[in-house]
Amino acid sequence: MRCFMNNLFGKSLRSQMEKAGIKESELADALSYDTTYISKWINGSKLPSVRNAERILGQMADFFADHPGKGDTADRERRWQSSFKELKKAYDSDSSYLTFQSHSNNQMSFLDSPKMLIDLTRDAFMQALENSDGSISVMATFDLFRLYSGEFKRLMQELHEAGVKRVELKLALFPEDLAEDYHFYAANILNIIGYLDYIEMSIVCQKPEQPHILVIDKLLCVQVLWNMQGELAAVFSMEEKIIERFSERCRQILETSEKLLDPAEPESLKRTNVQLDSYSDKRQWLFFNEPPAMLFPEDIMDQFIEEAEDEAYASYLIKLKNIFMKRTCKSEIDLVLYSSMINKYLSDGNVSVGNVSHQLSEEQTRSHLAYLSEVMKTNPDFAIYLIRDTVVLSEELRNCPSIFIDSYSLYIENSQKGSNDNFHISMDPRMRSAFQQFFERMLGQPYCTRLTAEDLLRYL
Repeated sequence: MRCFMNNLFGKSLRSQMEKAGIKESELADALSYDTTYISKWINGSKLPSVRNAERILGQMADFFADHPGKGDTADRERRWQSSFKELKKAYDSDSSYLTFQSHSNNQMSFLDSPKMLIDLTRDAFMQALENSDGSISVMATFDLFRLYSGEFKRLMQELHEAGVKRVELKLALFPEDLAEDYHFYAANILNIIGYLDYIEMSIVCQKPEQPHILVIDKLLCVQVLWNMQGELAAVFSMEEKIIERFSERCRQILETSEKLLDPAEPESLKRTNVQLDSYSDKRQWLFFNEPPAMLFPEDIMDQFIEEAEDEAYASYLIKLKNIFMKRTCKSEIDLVLYSSMINKYLSDGNVSVGNVSHQLSEEQTRSHLAYLSEVMKTNPDFAIYLIRDTVVLSEELRNCPSIFIDSYSLYIENSQKGSNDNFHISMDPRMRSAFQQFFERMLGQPYCTRLTAEDLLRYL
C-alpha cells in the first residue's frame, strides 16, 4: 500500500509548542494526559481519537493562546482561533488519510451500501487534494448524478470549501433521462459549474451494455455491479496497477462516446463564431449572472473597439457591434438578470465582453440600461425578467453561472468572479432542450418578474 501521510498534525503541534516554548510534559499536564500520548501525536504514530478530537484540540488552543510566542501581538481570541484552525486542518488531513486507507486491506474490496460509496468517495477526494496542487480528476462511464443523488452536489461543495483549484469531471448519462427529468440534470450541472472556481465537465451518452466504472485520480477505482431500489453492490481497489487498467478502459469508453456537453476555450469560441452566431439567432434565452454584456449603444461599442488589445479582438467587436445593431435588437429574447447585479453594475461599471473586462463610467452604464429600455419599447419580443435575489432562491440559482441558449446550442459561462475561461457548450438538441425547459420553468417562478421598459428606467 502506498503511503501519502505527512504527519501534518504532529508537525503542526510541534511547531506551536516550539513557538510557545512549551515542553511535552507541560502540554501533557495541561491536558491531563500521559507524556507518551503527546510524543505519539508528535511523531505521527497515533492521533487523538475522533470522539475526543474537538475537545483535545480546543484545550491545546487554550493552552497555546495563554502562551504567546515572541512578537505575537494578537489578542487571545485571535491566537486561539489561529491555533485551533491550524491544528484542526492538520488533524483532518491525517485522519482522512487513515480513514481512506482503512477501506481496503487487499487488491479488490467489496462495498454494499450507498453510504459506504459516498464515504469512500469523500475520503478519496480529500486525499487527492492532499496529494496534488489542488487539482482532481474524476471519470465515470455512468450517471454519477443519479447514483449519488443530492450527495454529489454536496461532495462538490465540500471540495470547494477544502480549496480545490481545478476539477476535471467526465461522466456519462442516458440522453432520454434528460427529457424525463430535465430539471434534475440542469440543476446539477449548473450547481457544479457555478460552485467551483474552475471545472472542465464533459458529459457523453451512456450505453446500456457498458460497465459502470468510476476512477478518482490515481487513488481509487470502483466498478458498480448493481444499483437497484436503494441496494448497491460494488468492488473497488486502491492498488496502482488495478487503477491503471480501470482508467484505461474508462477513458476509452468516454473518448469514443457521443458528446452531450464539453468544456470550451474562449478563443476557440471566438474563432468558430459561436458567440456571434448565438447573438444573431432570432430566438434567444439568456440568463446573465453578471452585468448584461449585450446591446450596448453605438458610442460604447466604438470605445471598446478603439481600446481593443489586439486586431483579433477589435475584429470580433466590430462583428459583434453589427450583430447587436442589426439582429439582436430585433430578435425574440427572454433575458433574466439579478436585481443586485444591476445595482452593482451602476455602482462599479465593470462588464465583460468577449471575456475581456471593460470599465464604464456611471454615465455610460446609465446610457446602456436606458438603451435596453428603448429596445424593449421598439421590440415587444424583447423581454427582461428580474430576479430579486434578496429573497430566498431555489438551490440551483444561488451560484448559477450565466446561461445562453439559442435555436441550436447551449452555452454556459461561470463569470461570477470576473472574466475567466470556465465555459461549457453543447450542440446536442437533447441537452439544449433540457436547459430550455429549465429556463422557461424559471420564468414562471414567483421570484422572477417581467419588467416593463419604464420599470428598468427606475433603476436610473
